[in-house]
Amino acid sequence: MARKIMYMLAYRYIIISILLSACAQVGSISGGPKDDIPPRIVSCSPFDGQKMVKSTQMTIEFDEFIKLQNPSENIILLPANIEYDYMLKGKTLRIEFQEKLKENTTYSLYLNGAILDITEGNDSLIQIAFSTGPEIDENQASFIVSDGYSGKPNKNVLIALYDSLTQIEPTYFSKSDDQGYSRLRALKEGSFYYAAFLDENKNRIRDRDEIQFASKDAVYLDSTFSDTLKMPITKPEVSFFNIDAEFITPYILEVNKPNWVSFDSLKFKDHDLNVLDGFGLGENTRRYIVSEYVEALEINIDTLNKKVRNDVDLSILSLINPIKKLELLPDSCCIELNFEAPIHKLNGGISMLNLNDSSRIEFDSSQISFNLNKVSIDFKNQSFTKAILNIDSASVSTANGIVNDKLNMIIGRIAEEELGVINVNVETELDYWFIELFQNNKLVSLQTDFVQSDLVSFANLKPGKYEVRVVKDENKNNRWDAFNPEDYSGPEKRFIYNRTIKVKANWEHEVDFEIIE
Repeated sequence: MARKIMYMLAYRYIIISILLSACAQVGSISGGPKDDIPPRIVSCSPFDGQKMVKSTQMTIEFDEFIKLQNPSENIILLPANIEYDYMLKGKTLRIEFQEKLKENTTYSLYLNGAILDITEGNDSLIQIAFSTGPEIDENQASFIVSDGYSGKPNKNVLIALYDSLTQIEPTYFSKSDDQGYSRLRALKEGSFYYAAFLDENKNRIRDRDEIQFASKDAVYLDSTFSDTLKMPITKPEVSFFNIDAEFITPYILEVNKPNWVSFDSLKFKDHDLNVLDGFGLGENTRRYIVSEYVEALEINIDTLNKKVRNDVDLSILSLINPIKKLELLPDSCCIELNFEAPIHKLNGGISMLNLNDSSRIEFDSSQISFNLNKVSIDFKNQSFTKAILNIDSASVSTANGIVNDKLNMIIGRIAEEELGVINVNVETELDYWFIELFQNNKLVSLQTDFVQSDLVSFANLKPGKYEVRVVKDENKNNRWDAFNPEDYSGPEKRFIYNRTIKVKANWEHEVDFEIIE
């Protein structure tokens, strides 16, 4: 009897284990790689490339369950936007057009981010082309989109074709892939203008803060046309309708402008401001100094105005960028100290301690000067490799009597044998250009003064990795310019040397750079 009970208990244990195992397999398994593949079409009627289409209904079946995202905006039939009704059931989308299609016309149905998978929300741009006549438009155009600044491929850029520059929505469009490649197909014969922009709001309209590149001239597409056009594209750093400005000290204003606005077009109401330089803030940023305290300052550019309030206090006169240690190049004989306010008077108390022999270096009035907020110290006749600059308290004062605290700074000279040189032989047929030297994606040097020579030297470089770029300076302003939506001019071309240059101490590095447009 006991044995029978044991068998029954064992049997029940096995059955329960099997049931539990089966139940566990029903649930979904957490973890694993994220699904980043968008839904794919399994079948479609009419199918892609079909001719003599008479139906006003389309049926599209996908390989997974889907949901719709803004279908009224993202389901588009071109070349003419036609009203439609839609119905979604599981994996199948049905679209019913509310008007008769034109005869002998090639249509393209775009699902512009309208189709999402249920789980991850992946979307894609899908194009289905068909014809109501015996022929279908087969012209195509290919584009490669790269960043105008870095040269790297740009993904998810909308490539649009227009019949005219004034057209709002495109006649045809597509998107670039991971490699920056995009192909537009089923195109009619004719001339088109093209544009590339990051359509962040997915309205297919070239908004001013989105558009990056547009053609000035139309491209003619005939039955034999199939080409790949490289289209540079760079996102604006600031919006067209935005001027970012703030007082960083009571007397110094920092202004950020849009790429396509010149600083000369900025106007300051009731005030003339002096420009401060030497801060390395970038081509779109500039600092100005006002001679006296103002509670508010109005900036205008055409009809755009911005009022900047000044609520910054100043109790002690300090440096804008305090530096504890400064390394000078071998040929440096002067330093500049940038204070937070205009300087009115120097009161003495500035000297140096030579750490090589512990001697004290005094400066006379000819060696120390000031202009606006800058104090310049000249030590060209002084011999040292390492020294301490001492600035006593109250050595510098403003017009309203604000003075500095005591400042100490270690100054060292870098020996020539610790530095390297890059010589670049530029082979080019460009009429106007300049060359840039980068380190860690930051501009180190820019040279333009070589009109008669294609040899450019960058001297006194610290050991490290550098990159060289040449800019085709079409407007001859010695700086790189991004897209200008006012005249549809694209960003100026940048040519990047294909290798990183590793600079060694006490070495001259020779580089041959051939520019091919």
